[in-house]
Amino acid sequence: MIYNAYEILGLTESATQEEIDARYNELKAQYQKDRFQVGDAGEEASEKLQQLEVAYRDIMTERKEQQQTTETRDDADYTVIQQLITDGKLDEAQTKLDERVTRDAEWHYIQSILFYKRNWFLESKRQLELACEMEPNNARYKQSLEKLTKILASNTISPDQLRSTSRPVDDGPRVGAGNGTCTGSACADCLLCNACCNCCQCMGQGC
Repeated sequence: MIYNAYEILGLTESATQEEIDARYNELKAQYQKDRFQVGDAGEEASEKLQQLEVAYRDIMTERKEQQQTTETRDDADYTVIQQLITDGKLDEAQTKLDERVTRDAEWHYIQSILFYKRNWFLESKRQLELACEMEPNNARYKQSLEKLTKILASNTISPDQLRSTSRPVDDGPRVGAGNGTCTGSACADCLLCNACCNCCQCMGQGC
């Protein structure tokens, strides 16, 4: 018979972590009580208790490995998207970002960078806010949001660039005050660049 840890708990592989923990604790309490019975019943309960412990340990190990594999794959996906942004392939980067099922804090952070690159500053700020809400202790997200907030409050961005929609329609490149900068101010560009433009390098170094 092929060993199946889930069957020992009376569950399937689709069971949630909460279901696994609840079933494990239920069976453990039962077997610990029954093992004090006299004769075969006590021996059988002791054997089932040992099998239960092994099965639960194996399930936890398997799920941890699966999680690590998923996280590694996610990091690799984000690295590809970051490189596309660096190469100026914004549409391709956006497509790959949209294909992701999981919308975690890093997803919103990278989305903020893409919006910034298109000069959609309010949308960029909103995505940074979402990232900070999901991971309030992430210094990288907080610093980027603080810098971008200061830029928006400095009145260096054209009012036309402060129009906000859930996903703006790309109507072509837009500039600031007509001097060839993104925000209309070279100094503001430098600050905002520190907040967003160099994100790929920051993320690569774990800043």
